[in-house]
Amino acid sequence: MFPSLLTAQRARDEAHWWYDPKYIIRDINVNSAVAVPKHDEILRVPSQQPEGLQPNQPSYTLRGYAYVGGGKRVNRVEISLDEGANWQLADM
Repeated sequence: MFPSLLTAQRARDEAHWWYDPKYIIRDINVNSAVAVPKHDEILRVPSQQPEGLQPNQPSYTLRGYAYVGGGKRVNRVEISLDEGANWQLADM
């Protein structure tokens, strides 16, 4: 992010702004996406979430990706099945 006094034209004309350590962004916020289930796919989820899967209880594998940049790795993923009211730690 450049300072507010810097116009786009000035940034183009004065290349040193692009290399000033005060304004370089090397790390990025986590970017992630769910790939499975697919768009508009409907999953039937019981209203009571069990602590662990019981025998003969259906399961579903969610798939996706997460990326943070800067040579760092994502070390925790949580999944919500109720629009964010409750979260469960995912296996990676």
